[in-house]
This record gives sequence, C-alpha cells and structure tokens, in this order.
Amino acid sequence: MFGWGRSTEVDARAKLLARMIGLILHARKTKSYEQFTAAYSNPGNEPDALARSSGKARFVMRISPTCWYDASIAYFREEPPWLCVHGGGDDYGVYITASLVNDGIGVDLHLTDGQKAGRHARAVVRALLSLPGYRNDHTSEDTLGVVPDFPA
Repeated sequence: MFGWGRSTEVDARAKLLARMIGLILHARKTKSYEQFTAAYSNPGNEPDALARSSGKARFVMRISPTCWYDASIAYFREEPPWLCVHGGGDDYGVYITASLVNDGIGVDLHLTDGQKAGRHARAVVRALLSLPGYRNDHTSEDTLGVVPDFPA
C-alpha cells in the first residue's frame, strides 16, 4: 500500500533464486568439475584452460531481460569450495556467498562508494533473508578467501 511490503514479483524471484542456488550447491557436492562445467557453463563461455586448472567455473543466470546474476564457483583441492553470486540490473548489488563447509548462505548488499543498488536489490535481500538457511552476516570475499571473477 505505502511501499513497505514486498511485491509478489520480488518474492517469486527470491524463491526462484533460492531454488537455483540449492541446485548449484547440490550439483557442486555430487558432480565432478567436468560434469559441473558441462551442465552449468553458458554456451560459448565454457572455462578456458586457466580456469580449468584453477578449478573455477563462471556462468550467468538470466532471470529476466532486466535482471541477471553472475555466479562463480570453485573446486579447489587445497581450500574449501565456495560459491559467489552477484546480482545485476534490477538486483544489482545483491551478493550471495556460500562455503560448502559452513552451514547457511550469506546474503547482503555489496556496493562500493558511489554505486547505487538496483531498484529491487534491497527487497530481494529482505525476501531471501526471510527464507530458511539464509543469513545476513556481511560475509565478504576476504572472509571466504574468495576472489570473484566478476566486478563487485
């Protein structure tokens, strides 16, 4: 009524995003690196030799023409695996992190000085935080030892 509630569009997007992240995390646990990259790489954007040797995969999850998420996942041999997902367009600034060692998934806005959040970013963060397993812990790449392959 006065803009305080979330729209059903944002709630539906958050639930879709949560399902997609659940599928990615499950695939990370059950598939080899080669199987994972074959299933999740965007056509024409498969990992090159350097990415393969480092055990990283990147892909884009396009939600709508004005909303997408860049994802980066690691299959390190020496370090715990991680997943980072960064929103673009309407959800610009939504930042989701997960370590397959720790329970729960961190979600927050991740913006540098001068950047503006996408028009639905704050609402998506609130919607995700209302779902089981999501927490707002201001987890950063430094905490996870993550160096995402996409701009923050």
